[in-house]
Amino acid sequence: MMTIADRILTLRKSKGMSQEELADAVGVSRQAVSKWESEQATPDLEKVVIMSDIFDVTTDYLLKGIEPVSSDDHKTMADVIDQKILTENNGKRAKSILKWVLIGLGILLAIDFISMMIYFLINGVPI
Repeated sequence: MMTIADRILTLRKSKGMSQEELADAVGVSRQAVSKWESEQATPDLEKVVIMSDIFDVTTDYLLKGIEPVSSDDHKTMADVIDQKILTENNGKRAKSILKWVLIGLGILLAIDFISMMIYFLINGVPI
């Protein structure tokens, strides 16, 4: 089982960094990095956060070895809706229905306006 020391060492080497380079990037001495990698000390939380950015991993991975779940491994409710309900054909159908509803509302408003104008022509504008 990998320890935090193993993960720091492995990640540092995978980035091609020396202990000195990692130390400079994190803001500690080379000896501090050496102690982290040899399990003589553990980095504080602030340094873990900085290293997670440097190594492009989560703090959970650095601290506990928990690999991030890729978005392909699980589906959110939005993914299910996108796949099942809002397919391309349904999207086109929804747009078509919306277009006709808006046209219908426009026609109703036009008829109402014309009716009101005829009423005012016959009865005069109320004062």
